[in-house]
Amino acid sequence: MEDILIPGSLFFMIGWIVWVLFSSIRRYKIAKFQADVQSRLLQRLDSSQSLLAYVETPAGKQFVEGLSTERVTPYERILSSTQAAIIITAFGVALLVLRAKLPFSDEAFTIFGTLAIALGVGFGAAAAASYFLSRSFGLFDRGPRA
Repeated sequence: MEDILIPGSLFFMIGWIVWVLFSSIRRYKIAKFQADVQSRLLQRLDSSQSLLAYVETPAGKQFVEGLSTERVTPYERILSSTQAAIIITAFGVALLVLRAKLPFSDEAFTIFGTLAIALGVGFGAAAAASYFLSRSFGLFDRGPRA
């Protein structure tokens, strides 16, 4: 069983690390490009009158909204935590079901299945806490930060 589990886990771990690295590099390059475009646009506006006139246009309003670093609503964060909770818990349950079906894999599937279920329940508890705290702080009424 260890001959299958260890290489498979190693393959998925390396794949995840590569995915995280490339997605981080992509986000960095996009942010750098956006900052460069925004700084060039600001340099072209020669006076405060032209800046105010530009901000009044729909493109100017979109530009000002694009300057915000936080674009995620509380709903999106809670939804992503809930999705992670469901997926990881289902994965843990599947591992425990496989443990019952495969006679040679009692320990490994039990350990990883239990850990996955605990992680999924933790994500679910974090999503529930975020929901109740966001509602009590009034964050649902505000929408995304601009």
